[in-house]
Amino acid sequence: MEKVRFVIDGKEVEGYKGETILQVARRYNIFIPALCYHEEVKPYSACRMCLVQVKKGKRTRLVTSCDYPVSEGIEVTTRNELIDKCRKVVLQLLMARCPNLPKLRELAQKLGVEEQPRFVKSNDDCILCGLCVRTCEQVVGVSAIGFEGRGFTRRVCTPFDEESPQCIVCGACAVVCPVDVIPIEEKDGYRIMPRWNKESKLIPCPKCGRLYLTEDQLKFLREKTGLPEEELTTCPDCR
Repeated sequence: MEKVRFVIDGKEVEGYKGETILQVARRYNIFIPALCYHEEVKPYSACRMCLVQVKKGKRTRLVTSCDYPVSEGIEVTTRNELIDKCRKVVLQLLMARCPNLPKLRELAQKLGVEEQPRFVKSNDDCILCGLCVRTCEQVVGVSAIGFEGRGFTRRVCTPFDEESPQCIVCGACAVVCPVDVIPIEEKDGYRIMPRWNKESKLIPCPKCGRLYLTEDQLKFLREKTGLPEEELTTCPDCR
């Protein structure tokens, strides 16, 4: 792969053509906050927390680092007065929308951000990062959930708030949620996802007996892969 050399916060770093600033920064343990980013899905640049300043030639501008491709010779600044001000406003708005999320408060403490009284508080718990929606579509491949509404009424839900036949209760959405607000529970041989009004019976691994995947997952994987059921239900530890 073609190597690309550039500078982050005065430090010379090396990336590869096609990578983003955020990817390279994380490899070098350079902190850039990001709430809507996950390496397994396409960048969405929804939360705007990953803003950085890029100098390319004589031009300097703010960009979202999660989807800005690296190029030879650029100079990246991850923190300055302007960047901190932008992140502060974004985080304060999120904290007003979702005032009871520990993950947001942890990030605010790390960045030195306090709540802003002028923003009217709501009582939501979803920051609308879209990670669950994109993971369900791009990684799992079922599109069981999606966005509904616009503006301040926008939310993530199943179609018509009913039990979605497409949902395979895999739990991928819960895993990627950056603020941990998609509950998942395994009880009495079932995996339950109350946010999506869905539950599915768990199938035991034929070798060790550990409850491994749901009936809906098994049906989906069998149709997609055509592999024998025993192979699909065998847990990773027993393969």
